[in-house]
Amino acid sequence: MKYLTTCLACIMAVFIVGASAHAAEKTRFATPPWPGVEVKTEITTQILEALGYPTEQLQIGPSIAYGGFPSGEVDAFLGAWMPQQTAMLEPLVEKGEVEKAAVNLDTAVIGLCVPKFVGDAGVKSFADLDKYADKFDHHMYNIEAGSAMHTNMEEIIKNDVAGLGDWTQTGVTTPAMLKEVMGKADRGEWVAFGCWKPHWMNLMMDMTYLTPVPGTEKFASNSKVYTVVRSDMKDTDPDIYRFLKQIKVTSKTQSEWIRDYGQKEIPVDKVAKDWISANKDTVAQWLDGVKAADGTPAMEKINEAY
Repeated sequence: MKYLTTCLACIMAVFIVGASAHAAEKTRFATPPWPGVEVKTEITTQILEALGYPTEQLQIGPSIAYGGFPSGEVDAFLGAWMPQQTAMLEPLVEKGEVEKAAVNLDTAVIGLCVPKFVGDAGVKSFADLDKYADKFDHHMYNIEAGSAMHTNMEEIIKNDVAGLGDWTQTGVTTPAMLKEVMGKADRGEWVAFGCWKPHWMNLMMDMTYLTPVPGTEKFASNSKVYTVVRSDMKDTDPDIYRFLKQIKVTSKTQSEWIRDYGQKEIPVDKVAKDWISANKDTVAQWLDGVKAADGTPAMEKINEAY
């Protein structure tokens, strides 16, 4: 009996040491160079650090991020756009290597837009574009060649969807595209351009998202952004898991983050800190039922830090 008691004590000691060691490890977030996800991740990591949970941000894109889950190098990713990343994410879900913990943004959209005054003049759908082709010079702006948006629009043009077979597109960086588009809109010129939300363009421009037609599904789509975590986080780090599962933002909020960080060039840590300080009611919803690393209610730590 004494031997059995001793063994049980050893097992419990190993378990406790192991659990403590894991609790001391950093939660590693994949953070691609997308302003909205960068701010979202910075807010998340600042909150976790305030609760006593160390974090690390890895500056990597989705393909590398998803490869990091099976190898144990990545713990969480807040920028899983679906259906755009389905091919990369779903195989990992099916193998049980990751969990789609929650939808953190359910109002994302990718599409083709025109200035609002053009929409008011009758261009409300892809089907309307070619009726006014001369006003657009049979031309549209889009982001860089090689991007999914550019490639999918090339397919639309090649297949003459909605009569766009004789149209052309100019693919440039997002800042260059929006500078050109906004200049044309200010001069009252008609222009069509690739668009999406969340993004600061939705705050800085009056614009109309064109209704899709058959054949444009790959380009124009409603999207959801998921929080993805390693499959065992619920068991190993229940409070971190609960917090990540409860994060949810609106397209407007994330557009404001993108504007402040990506357009106004406010440092990402300041954007995050200011937002947390001004939105504690939302943070409290995210932290409902969550405890800090020392066992105290999470919001006590947030109120002390912010």
